[in-house]
Amino acid sequence: MRRALFLMLLTAAAYAQEPERAPTERAPTPDEIAFARLPQDLQSMLAHLPAREALLKVEFARQNLIATGNANPSHERLRGTVQDVLAPGYAAVQSASAGATSYPPLSPLVPAIEFRAR
Repeated sequence: MRRALFLMLLTAAAYAQEPERAPTERAPTPDEIAFARLPQDLQSMLAHLPAREALLKVEFARQNLIATGNANPSHERLRGTVQDVLAPGYAAVQSASAGATSYPPLSPLVPAIEFRAR
């Protein structure tokens, strides 16, 4: 009995000397930092996606804007293109760029004109 009591006291003393462990906080990833730098409206549109995938969607939209002749798009144009990337309605994409008149289209977001219509 004394031995059990001694072991319990020894164990309790060992735990008492152990410092309290703070919950581990992980550092944000570079993708999460880049996602946080996006405008609020783009963040809210892309909130359902992981940070890396959301950044890929924004980059895809920027590449499509460059391909259609809009190297420096306005924020509204970028937001509209990101919306088209998320929910493509190929017939609803409006473009008066070379992408709509070239074959094949320069951008997958620009609807291809059927060969019969040419």
